[in-house]
Amino acid sequence: MSGDRLRKVLGAPELGWIIEKARRRLERGQPLRGAVVRRSAPAAAERAAVERLLGRVMRGAVLSVSLDELDQLLRDAEICAGLEAAVAALAGPAWDRRAEAARVEAAFRAIFEEAAAACERRAEVVAWLDDLRATGLVRRLSCGDVEVARRLLRQGVEVVRRLPAEGIPLAELAASATGDSHALDAGAPLGALVIRFAAAVSGVARWARAAERRDVWDQSGVLLDELSAPVLVLNLGAAPDSLAGRVLAMHAEAGEPCRLAVRQLRRAPPRFDLSGREVFVCENPAILAAAADHLGPRGAPLVCVEGQVRTAARLLLERLRGAGATLRYHGDFDWGGVRIGNVVIGCHGALPWRYGAADYREAPKGVELAGAPVAAAWDEALGAAMREDGRAVHEEGVVVALLADLRAAGAR
Repeated sequence: MSGDRLRKVLGAPELGWIIEKARRRLERGQPLRGAVVRRSAPAAAERAAVERLLGRVMRGAVLSVSLDELDQLLRDAEICAGLEAAVAALAGPAWDRRAEAARVEAAFRAIFEEAAAACERRAEVVAWLDDLRATGLVRRLSCGDVEVARRLLRQGVEVVRRLPAEGIPLAELAASATGDSHALDAGAPLGALVIRFAAAVSGVARWARAAERRDVWDQSGVLLDELSAPVLVLNLGAAPDSLAGRVLAMHAEAGEPCRLAVRQLRRAPPRFDLSGREVFVCENPAILAAAADHLGPRGAPLVCVEGQVRTAARLLLERLRGAGATLRYHGDFDWGGVRIGNVVIGCHGALPWRYGAADYREAPKGVELAGAPVAAAWDEALGAAMREDGRAVHEEGVVVALLADLRAAGAR
């Protein structure tokens, strides 16, 4: 092939659009044979260049060039081996985008298959991998780099194989699984992958906010830290053979509120003997504060979850049940309160405490209910009553009755 002849015949700038359109077809995996390329509203110089190339006058508002005709012209003139060779010589070898896309797709299928095999096709892990593949999250986080994606999935599988955990700090989990203590941080690519698995297996629907991410990790037995979100208690005595036990005993004797952190409940947990005793659980700290103010040490033991059952509250409720206590729960009569009640009653075995449909109907009503209705797992009639009335009842509105129960139980 004569490069000088080819550039003289087909290398003029006015013919560049023909080469570009032919190249695009090759990159899309489309054949040149049988194709016609067109130029709308061509410049006079472009029309003249095509007429010189094909040896005839081109009429009409649109220039049309048969690639078969051009291919044959190049072959007959022995300029090159055909149009495809000419395109490669003038514009460089065409990249077959379709073939490349197929290669990348096959590579991504392979790394997902490898990840599934590494976890022995554990059902919940396979479901997580299917979700990652369907959403394209791994491709986005790896910027389409197969090797980066492979590394992310290998590390992800190594982490999720360790879930649910037993109170391991997030940084420790990340370091032990990947060698990088920050690999699971919010905003890290691996963290974005793994938190989807943790959310799915723990039944938490959202994890965009910091508090929601904390809930996801909490439910998976992973601690963001050991000191945040302690649980608030009142009159909860314990054996004085641990630091937490001595602290609880001192506060119970004085009738003063006390907070227990995850660190205390994990490392040297207090020992309780509550066989046959009731421990009351409320949603809002205002109720516990009122009990401390009005009853002091005379009230029954009270735990406050402060709106959500976070790790410290969950650990304490489990320990109290294990010590033989009967848990009784009261919360706000709104949809958020019912959602929390489903956790305390449904997951921690508590009994409702003035928290049924009859109690709702008798209580003084407050603001309008907002948000999506939630079924109360312990009382089917409660949700219907709340939807019918459409008003919330917050715990502060029934504090007198709650304090009376705490006083009576504390006297027994």
